[in-house]
Amino acid sequence: MQNSNISVKYKFLFYVEQNYSFDILRPLQVEALKKGHEVCWLLIGEDVNPSFLHADEVQIKTLDLAIKYHPDAVFVPGDRVPRFIPGLKVEVFHGLNESKRGNVYPERGLFDLYCTEGPERTSSLIKESIKKRYFDVVETGWIKLDSLFNYQSSKRYECPQILFSSTFSPSLSCAEVAYEEIQRLSKDSKWQWLVTLHPKMSATTVKKYKALENDNLIFMDNNRVIECMHRADVMVCDNSSIFQEFLLLNKPVVTINNRQPLASFININDPKNLESAILDALNASPELLQSIREYGPSVTPFLDGLSSLRVLNAVDHMLKNNWVDNKPMNILRNIKIRKQLKYWKF
Repeated sequence: MQNSNISVKYKFLFYVEQNYSFDILRPLQVEALKKGHEVCWLLIGEDVNPSFLHADEVQIKTLDLAIKYHPDAVFVPGDRVPRFIPGLKVEVFHGLNESKRGNVYPERGLFDLYCTEGPERTSSLIKESIKKRYFDVVETGWIKLDSLFNYQSSKRYECPQILFSSTFSPSLSCAEVAYEEIQRLSKDSKWQWLVTLHPKMSATTVKKYKALENDNLIFMDNNRVIECMHRADVMVCDNSSIFQEFLLLNKPVVTINNRQPLASFININDPKNLESAILDALNASPELLQSIREYGPSVTPFLDGLSSLRVLNAVDHMLKNNWVDNKPMNILRNIKIRKQLKYWKF
């Protein structure tokens, strides 16, 4: 599919509610602009920072203008999009298939096309598609990986770089339990710490980690996650799907209280063992390195940096084949979205 030619020019809207969406959507923007399509960004809510937009990126600033723009397709990394914005609604996901959610994506009748990263998510959604018959599923690979694999950096650092990243849910996060140990380790100059936390992380927790900044620890904004992953030698994480991305770079990961430990990463249950676990990761055994290399293809078969092109081809196929919006009215859910957006025009 990836070799098909797209000749029709479309108007695309990127619907963004979280800062992590910038890294996800930018490779899609690159491919779309190459093909002569229009791309505009709609930033919604207080959790997204407009300053993360690049100078040459086009922002639509209101819902009214987004409706007037009348996009052919709306691309969404999050799990919701208002029905009243015109266009084919395309879910591109904000993480790899996450075992912490039981490998089942909650299909809620908001999207016309799901662009999945690999067989697990594809199979679960296809089962739903056969039953519901109002959306399509195409296995394209995850578009953020295009940025991850195509990132260029030749900079070298004097000491090992340790990236700490954590999810926000208290039951899945290690941010609080690891805090004192990271505080202790960050006082030692043998390692450089890079810290990036989930955008929905508790403000109290974020404040604590920002207060740790010193010569050995840098707190990084969410728009620098790909830079951090390429810079780091080892990641320390928990149950966040971001550590899956790090493993795709063939680098070792240490998790704290991971719910489903695998041979491809080192898991500990006591933060006091963090220092020794990092040392093990920095001196990874041949067995660990082999497990890491085998991990990537088990998550997604698309490690070629061309997922954005496959997504565009999937969208083009639907639009050229007279796509019709057959999604359910979903009245209560759409009223809830309108209430959250404070938008009542009809």
